[in-house]
Amino acid sequence: MQILSTTGGTMNFIPREDISGAKSYSLVVKSENKNKILFTDSNPTINALKFYNTYVTTQAFLQNSFYTLEIKNTTDNKLIFRDIIFCTNQPEKTYEMTNGLFTEHDTGSNEFIYYADN
Repeated sequence: MQILSTTGGTMNFIPREDISGAKSYSLVVKSENKNKILFTDSNPTINALKFYNTYVTTQAFLQNSFYTLEIKNTTDNKLIFRDIIFCTNQPEKTYEMTNGLFTEHDTGSNEFIYYADN
């Protein structure tokens, strides 16, 4: 799963085949909430690092929304990568799904009495 902010970010991925400069690729991001294509990049700039690849986007995303990411080898008509993107502006290390939705109340000592049947 890719976690991006509402202003985009860097997507890291390991494709099913090596990225070759001799082949062409396309990248499609689709909104799962609206079931519509958010954007398509028919000539993506994919950077190869030692063991994985990166793609940088500045596309605007909606807060707390899910998207699907597909990267295709258009030369051979093969899907080489598929993933899910989640958009949040909360820091990844401290992310909470219920941030600001619930408040904790003190309900006492939470002591329980157990009865045993002898």
